[in-house]
Amino acid sequence: MTHPASGFALLFGIAISLAPAISARAQVDEAGDDPDATGSTTQEIYVFGRGEERIGNAGAASEGGIAGADISLRPLLRPGELLESTPGLIATQHSGGGKANQFFLRGFNLDHGTDYSVYLDDVPLNFRTHGHGQGYLDVNGLIPESVARVDYRKGPYRADAGDFSFVGSSAVATVDRLDPFVTVEAGSFDYYRVAGGGSVRVAGGDLLLIGQARLNNGPWELPEDFEGYSTLAKFTLPLGTGDLSVSYNYYNATWAPTEQIPDRVVGTPLCADRYCSLDVTLRGDSERGIFTVNFLSDDWRITAFAQHYDWSLLSNFTFFLEDPANGDQIRQYDSLWTYGGRLEHTARLSSSMTLRVGAEARYDDIARVGLDETIAGATERTVGAFAVEEASLGLYAEAVWRPIERLMVIAGIRADWYDFETRALEGAASWSGSVSDDALGPKIGLNYEIADGFAVYANRGEGFHSNDARGVTSPIDPAPGLVEGDFEELGFRVERGGLILTGVYWWSSIESELIYVGDSGAVEPSNPGERHGYELTAFYRPLDWLAIDAVWTGTTSRFTGLPKGENFVPGALESSGELGAIAAFADWNAAVRLRYLGPHALLEDNSVRGEATTLVNARIAWTPQNLQSNEGWEFHLELLNAMNSDGNDIDYFYETRLPGEPLGGVAGTNSRIVEPRQLRIGLTRRF
Repeated sequence: MTHPASGFALLFGIAISLAPAISARAQVDEAGDDPDATGSTTQEIYVFGRGEERIGNAGAASEGGIAGADISLRPLLRPGELLESTPGLIATQHSGGGKANQFFLRGFNLDHGTDYSVYLDDVPLNFRTHGHGQGYLDVNGLIPESVARVDYRKGPYRADAGDFSFVGSSAVATVDRLDPFVTVEAGSFDYYRVAGGGSVRVAGGDLLLIGQARLNNGPWELPEDFEGYSTLAKFTLPLGTGDLSVSYNYYNATWAPTEQIPDRVVGTPLCADRYCSLDVTLRGDSERGIFTVNFLSDDWRITAFAQHYDWSLLSNFTFFLEDPANGDQIRQYDSLWTYGGRLEHTARLSSSMTLRVGAEARYDDIARVGLDETIAGATERTVGAFAVEEASLGLYAEAVWRPIERLMVIAGIRADWYDFETRALEGAASWSGSVSDDALGPKIGLNYEIADGFAVYANRGEGFHSNDARGVTSPIDPAPGLVEGDFEELGFRVERGGLILTGVYWWSSIESELIYVGDSGAVEPSNPGERHGYELTAFYRPLDWLAIDAVWTGTTSRFTGLPKGENFVPGALESSGELGAIAAFADWNAAVRLRYLGPHALLEDNSVRGEATTLVNARIAWTPQNLQSNEGWEFHLELLNAMNSDGNDIDYFYETRLPGEPLGGVAGTNSRIVEPRQLRIGLTRRF
């Protein structure tokens, strides 16, 4: 395992050693400046979203975003790592490449998305009631070339973000236009990727088409056999003072889950090494289509969407604990339509005040969601299957007041109403019921620029997440419909001489961490939780060809209502960090990133702990072409897990049982190793 300090030193060494020899071409899309333009022009300049000046615009020191070179030059093992642009956010994986990532942020083990929301072109991607539990967030269908920027926030300080945005949120915006390209990639462990697309002028607007095919077996004994196909069709047209966009996103994937295994089994006849699989019959599939209409101007933000989703996953987390004869394999599944949208208007009330008011509505019509016990993929019995209807309405208002020069005050409020209705379809553990709940969340923020390029911030907000409708309507120990909490933070921001530095200290409390656990089909309560911590972020561009960014966070997470020393929150990271460097000249570019996932308790009494994991990823590209044209070739190479770390991507402590072990099972750590060092090479042709 690499120590973080030595890893940081290594990263800087690589960046400095590469810098004199490498160069790159920068692309700045300016077609929007010329309505008659048929494509983008190229300038010898790189744009970094991290380098944007935000004093006087950002509502909190912890707001930010990535764009341009931050995205296009970032080495990626999986699409979910784009979301790690949120400082302190870690995206890992405990199953195959088709399952949603496991997320960690501000001391919260966010599972697959609870308390962390993502919007794609203003469409919420989290599923509220899902076969694998509430908040399920799958971004595996993202096409990196289609992402224009990712804006992130921490805490519930802004009124326009509702469900699952308590800890953080990200808004992913896709490109409107793109020069035609084709990319072919191949790599270790049977990794292949083909992507291509471009845009053309049609009827006074831009028609964009992008597609991607991604295949991967991975290093596992059971090949992942991952096949994922993504497409994006988007038409953007100037309309009045804004832009109208109509888009369709489609994603389809199949894979063999490669899950965590008990550490004690490694080196036995059952499992030669940490890449083994104890149930080779596991399979998963996912299909998702989103139709979206957006209109965006300085005054209006209007979105409408319709989405269809089918998903099924076989899992086996405890092996022979519950059923010593047939095993504990389960199937979780989900099939739904969801509809929704947003209507928002911003009015300038005076030279010093603006008011934003909006409404956000959503309706989920789930035809069937449930849990089956299975044997080698064949249904043994249905534990519980439901039809679910879930509707919500959120109304919000937010005022921005600048009473004096350099001072900005933001005050907002959001009210949400939810209706949960379940109808039993099959299985003994299914029921019918209807529940309503509501939440009211005030928000307040102040920031003041003390001196040129130096501002201080204070924020407080209340937010919530919804629980799975099956847990909310349960006749036994029902979960609350909406779980509320509050966040506060104090921070500063420095923007001087190519340096952007932010620091934040924050506090949070949440009234209950009670959730529906899809793995067991039951509701599992926990005590309320309290957390506090700090975050330091930096972006520095000392030279035109060099950009460096860094993040370091520290967090203390505890349950309330439990004795001291027995109140640790399992899975809550105590620290995390990231360090990146990009060097770019005329024909070459290179990037290297270090990510540190810190130590954490695995049990409430802290008697078992998870160790830290440090990863280094690198990318280098050569673009031998005319700098005044987008046409040409690019050759790139990615070295992932360059130091060949054997740390954990994820770890847990719970009971499992293997053949021959006591019927009560054996309590122990269960983990999934990070993927080993691997090389990927690619070729891109731009036209």
